[in-house]
Amino acid sequence: MTDVVTAAGTYERFHEDIETPRDDEDADIEKIVRVLRSNNERAYRKNKRGLRDAHAKGHGILRGELEVLDDLDDELAQGMFATPRVYPIVARLSSTSGAIRSDQLRGVRGLGVKVIGVDGERALPDDTANTQDFIMVTHREFLFADAHAYSRTGMVTAWALARLSDPALKLGSEALDTFNRQVLARVGRELPDKLAVFIAPNTHILGDVFHSSAPLRHGDYMIKMRLVPRSPEVRALLGAPMPDSGGVNAFAESVIDFFALHDAEYELQVQLCTDLETMPIEDATKEWDHRRSPYRPVAIIRYPRQNPYTPERRAFGDDVLSFNSWRGLDAHRPLGSINRLKKRVYEASSQYRHQVNHAPMLEPSDESQLPT
Repeated sequence: MTDVVTAAGTYERFHEDIETPRDDEDADIEKIVRVLRSNNERAYRKNKRGLRDAHAKGHGILRGELEVLDDLDDELAQGMFATPRVYPIVARLSSTSGAIRSDQLRGVRGLGVKVIGVDGERALPDDTANTQDFIMVTHREFLFADAHAYSRTGMVTAWALARLSDPALKLGSEALDTFNRQVLARVGRELPDKLAVFIAPNTHILGDVFHSSAPLRHGDYMIKMRLVPRSPEVRALLGAPMPDSGGVNAFAESVIDFFALHDAEYELQVQLCTDLETMPIEDATKEWDHRRSPYRPVAIIRYPRQNPYTPERRAFGDDVLSFNSWRGLDAHRPLGSINRLKKRVYEASSQYRHQVNHAPMLEPSDESQLPT
């Protein structure tokens, strides 16, 4: 299959052999699923309820809409973005930890967007929903290249983070920050990304930029995706520090306060793969150079003023809703080892959480199913 050459550059074409799993990938994924299940079970014993093994703590459940932009270039007008249309959405803001922790701890934040009313061939043959999930985080690249790397080093981190107390994590974060400033900075070095996420200052979650981190199919092409603030009120929050005086639920409180007074708009953008050598599918740690392939808008997401964290919404978001990037169109199929790992992990976590909480596994078919 030939590449597509446009005025903007050369875009690699998707084909079914684009992914190259390691021979031992299934064994690595099985090991990871077992360890994360033990974390699920431990969390249930401690909290007397099932939690997600990632993105456990929510900061708001939002009702909104996604408008596909008109007059997109052919390489952008793919899958659900092929035709201008407005879709209802439900979104969940979160922290990526698998434990319920104070919002004063530093770390990565997450966003799950569920688009409702998306019809077409599904990524999974047994998926009968009409939704499209996009899951993004505030870290641009994933911290581990593939399932093998995650099974060797990531699991140690996951095991520790499920067990360390908030004071211990805070002390460790402060020690890393001091070491970075007083030792590494003097010799022109920096902490590796796997540790740097624990010293990055907390910023207002509504001003954060969210990234898919790992690649996705985009119809005939491959992309990474991001969501950036668009309206003036959320652009003003870009990089705005969260005050140290905030409480354990500072993120939820800031989201509630904002949407009591303001609407919000964000731009959904995609970055097309132009070179499989420098923009690999199987190594999620590699940055895709935005100078070779800039991010380009495909849709606008809008949230009206609302109460994003009523007790009913919180229960619906934490116990009933699930987000899985594999739930959606085959045209937006997740790609690469980390995404194949997420498929198994997200399925196992969701099934366990719904089972122990005796909660229905509801996939909304209409926005009215989201509590007010």
